[in-house]
Amino acid sequence: MEALAAGLGGLGVPLRMFGAAVPAAALDDAVRRTGPAAVVLWSQSRDTADRRLARAVAGRAWGVKGARAGARVLLAGPGWTGGTPNGMLRPRGLREALRLLGPDQEGRRG
Repeated sequence: MEALAAGLGGLGVPLRMFGAAVPAAALDDAVRRTGPAAVVLWSQSRDTADRRLARAVAGRAWGVKGARAGARVLLAGPGWTGGTPNGMLRPRGLREALRLLGPDQEGRRG
């Protein structure tokens, strides 16, 4: 995540980074309040891969009715095993994550 943050910073992409200790409800609230273009959820192991949280973040929308937007959700790290849920992205490495989140992709949903 540090390498991704540094790479995005080098591309001029603004970001907020939260640590692993952030409760799921606080993360969901932050997404609702800030309306990010994308959210990257890191999971180091199967035990920390919270698919319910990923679905909640992916389903969160903001803005005026008829022009609602939502964040692209990227599942990163070795803990996300199995299939990738609909509407979410699973980059295979840093280069792909940077391509998906870079300035050319801002505002696009996967």
